[in-house]
Amino acid sequence: MTTGCLTVLVVVIAVFSTVLGALWYWTRHTDTVNVEHRQQASQALDEQLRRTKNDTVHALDNESSGDPDVLTAVIHQHTGAPVISYDARHAFRARMVKRVEYESRTLFGTSEGVIDRCLDYTYAPAKNRGWTSTMSVLKDDTCAPSDSVGSAARIAAQRVAALDASELTRIGLRRSLAPYRRFLTVNAVTRTRGTVRVSVMVSEESTRQCYRITRNGSQVLSVPAQTCQG
Repeated sequence: MTTGCLTVLVVVIAVFSTVLGALWYWTRHTDTVNVEHRQQASQALDEQLRRTKNDTVHALDNESSGDPDVLTAVIHQHTGAPVISYDARHAFRARMVKRVEYESRTLFGTSEGVIDRCLDYTYAPAKNRGWTSTMSVLKDDTCAPSDSVGSAARIAAQRVAALDASELTRIGLRRSLAPYRRFLTVNAVTRTRGTVRVSVMVSEESTRQCYRITRNGSQVLSVPAQTCQG
């Protein structure tokens, strides 16, 4: 091997070693940064979940009505849970997925990392007065049916918003929601002056949730309920 070739080979090996070393350092540093970002996002999510639980308890304490549908609306307003059940102990269970995104670095730039939490909030009347609450983290796939219920309920609300006023009848809505009849059942449609109220049962597997959709002019409000009309 000539001196020139040997010199070139040494230079190539040196450059290759430098690149590998830099890549190894960058990978370790990036992994460390990503772990820190994930931990920070997880802590922020935990704080958000605790705040939601406490804010909902405070709202229930201030609600004078004992109507399960009114209390369900209060819980939905603060938690956003698509499925809220009510049992014989007068306790409510709100099931949902909460999600937080964080920046994740890769060799080719940045991407969005995601942390999902499937959880139940349980709200029950306290022995003396007020409300108590517990929070349980569940396996991710446990929330799949409630996620589907939430998606189907949004579709129903969008159809109610899009239909012409003359089509907002039980027959008109059933025709509009026919492609989703496996998930959505229109129970009742009532009209009071300019306000239309729709009662829909949303189902996914064994999970069922009644929704009340109210359209007043261009405004549409959709909330879960414990009783379905019709």
